[in-house]
Amino acid sequence: MSIAIPGGASIPPAPTFYTTDEVADLLKIHVKTVREMIKAKRLQAVKVGQEYRITEDQIRQFVEDNKTT
Repeated sequence: MSIAIPGGASIPPAPTFYTTDEVADLLKIHVKTVREMIKAKRLQAVKVGQEYRITEDQIRQFVEDNKTT
């Protein structure tokens, strides 16, 4: 759901961010592996202070890019 602002424009909803621990749980891998994938640029993330945050779209893209046939 987007937020309406005066003038008829709208602000899209903010993405949901996951911590490296949450991503590790979702992918059933070690949190260290998640951090290594981020540093190797295999998984996109946003750094907030000393911590990384990953959006659901970034997780989906990672899974899509790493599918096997």
